[in-house]
Amino acid sequence: MAGPRKKSSARPDEVSLGWIVGVFGTSGEVRLHMHNRESDLLKEGLSLILVDTEGRRCEAHIRSRSGAGGRVLGTIDGVADREGARAAMGSEMILAKADLPETEDDVYYHHQLVGLSVRLKGGDVVGVLTEVQGAGPVDLWIVQGDEGEYFVPALAEMIVQVDLDAGEVVVTEDGWKSSS
Repeated sequence: MAGPRKKSSARPDEVSLGWIVGVFGTSGEVRLHMHNRESDLLKEGLSLILVDTEGRRCEAHIRSRSGAGGRVLGTIDGVADREGARAAMGSEMILAKADLPETEDDVYYHHQLVGLSVRLKGGDVVGVLTEVQGAGPVDLWIVQGDEGEYFVPALAEMIVQVDLDAGEVVVTEDGWKSSS
C-alpha cells in the first residue's frame, strides 16, 4: 500500500492533494490521507486525476467527509463496494494547479513557496525554501543554505514578506533557526 511520503506523480502544472490509503465500511467508501486535513476542497465533490500504484492516470469525481477520530473519508463516483474501494487504494489524488481555488491575502499553497529564496530582513539571502512541513499546528519551512539546513516556523511574527513575483521570502532574525 502506498503511504503519504511516497514520491508524487504530479506533473509541474499539477499538485498532489494526498492519497487513498484504505477502505472504510462495505459501501465503497475510502480513507483519505489529505496533505491539508482541514481543506474543504473535496466536501462538495471535485473531479481530479487518480494515479494508481502502476502510474496509470484516470479522471475521478471524489467527495469527502469527516470521520471519527479525525479521519477523512471519501466516496468515488462509480465505486459502490469494498472491492472497488480496495482497487483504488494507493492511488494519489492530483489536481491541476489552475483548478485550485484562489487563496486569501497572506495565504499560500505550498507549491507556491517551494523554490523561493529566503532573505533576512535588511540582510542577505540565506538559502532557498526547499520544503514545507505541515505536520503540526504551525507549518515549518525547511531552508537549504550554504551553512546547512534551517527551519523557519511559518508564523506571522516571523515572516516579514512573501513576494511571489520577486521570488523571495523575507524573515526576521528571530525566525531563523538552524537544524544543527
